[in-house]
Amino acid sequence: MNIVFNSPQMYIIDYPANNAVEIFDKRSWRLGLIRGPLAERFRRELDIFIDDGADEDKFDDLMEAYDVLLIPQGAMH
Repeated sequence: MNIVFNSPQMYIIDYPANNAVEIFDKRSWRLGLIRGPLAERFRRELDIFIDDGADEDKFDDLMEAYDVLLIPQGAMH
């Protein structure tokens, strides 16, 4: 388990052994777990975002593509 991003808005944890990434949106208390090729794609896009200087607008653009995968925290039972 690796914490790869922690900001006031978002918390992202990478689980390389499981080829999975967990995304937690602190603003809306929604989270999601992505696996396989989608997790690999997200890792690449997050690396590009970080390498480009971690601009907040670019981060919102990045997360917009994954927003549909996040569900309210209490709904994950």
